[in-house]
Amino acid sequence: MSDRIRVAIVVSHPIQHFVHLYRALAKVPTIDLLVIFAADIGVRKYFDKDMNVEIAWETDLLSGYNSVFLPESSSIQRTGFWTLNNPSIAAALGTFRPDVVQLHGYGHVTVFRALLWSKLYGVPLLLWSDSSLLFQRSLFKRVAKKIVITLLMSLFNGVLTTGSNNAAYYLNYGVPRRKLFRCPFTVDETHFAMARASIGTKRIKMRRTYGVPENAFLVLFVGKLMPLKRPQDVLHALLKTTSRSSEWSNLTVFFAGDGRLKADLEEYSVNNNLQAIFGGFINVNILPYIYAMADLLVFPSDREAYGLSAREAICLGLPLIVSDQIGCIGADDAARPQENAIVYPAGDVDALSEAIELLAIDAGLLRSMGAASLRIAEELNVDSSVNGFLDAVRTVV
Repeated sequence: MSDRIRVAIVVSHPIQHFVHLYRALAKVPTIDLLVIFAADIGVRKYFDKDMNVEIAWETDLLSGYNSVFLPESSSIQRTGFWTLNNPSIAAALGTFRPDVVQLHGYGHVTVFRALLWSKLYGVPLLLWSDSSLLFQRSLFKRVAKKIVITLLMSLFNGVLTTGSNNAAYYLNYGVPRRKLFRCPFTVDETHFAMARASIGTKRIKMRRTYGVPENAFLVLFVGKLMPLKRPQDVLHALLKTTSRSSEWSNLTVFFAGDGRLKADLEEYSVNNNLQAIFGGFINVNILPYIYAMADLLVFPSDREAYGLSAREAICLGLPLIVSDQIGCIGADDAARPQENAIVYPAGDVDALSEAIELLAIDAGLLRSMGAASLRIAEELNVDSSVNGFLDAVRTVV
């Protein structure tokens, strides 16, 4: 083995939230990194059926680290277990000759091909996924999954965890705590720092751009307008709050996202005289400034493996109101109850309404939770992710 540890990361396609980690790892002198993509989705335009729009990411996904697209990548049109099937992964790994292979999840055939190659050649394996135990499943599924996932987890030498819920998942499936390495989700820290530095002027400018009154208390929803995300709960909660007193006439909600529920939500807001603004799909180069104009983020989903918008929102000092089905809740994660987050039962509109009203009326609490968000964002910075990743690599080689 050379002085540099050769690390191969096998992932479905370029994902904006991970390229920041790749770039940071590429700067580590002792690491020789190669990221292997099964598909080129993300670097070309694609139609998001849930968002109901064509998406072209306005960000650089490929510079600052070494990567390769497998030969089949351009012919793969969507991610899925069977559609992501790249026989060429074995040749790519054989050419690079990694000392460690990190797999991004276990949701497609290509990662299982990489797993088989690694076992065949005795190369240590690391796993990253955002799974959690939050979601209800039938007894049969729980038993079957216990058997299958426990066996699968035994094949890995180490696991990278995003936070408390994620770690609990692996512990439940037999992974010893000594094999867990904390590696928080990364964001574009430079871009968010720029937005934070100019938050005063950007708040005014963005509100004017989207027609948000300067004195509005702005509740932000970021995500796809689809049933699973429960955007309707935000409007129902807003109606309950504004109906209790005329003093809440300045309450406004901004939806950053698109999807098949948009028309229904627009109709509901008009029929009930609610202050709701629908911004449509917001690209990543603009999104930090959308957070900058808001007062808090609401994340009402029925189930959310992690909750990346919460991770982003804390970088701009936003307090969080999240349902109890969001994966990033935890004492060492982005949404921390009693610190920067109010957690309520998913689907409980009364509880959501009360949480919004509490933060709208208590400026001191809003400020203290916002300050906690900034502190937590700094704690979860890219250096902590790199350190966790390196600890895992050095432990298994």
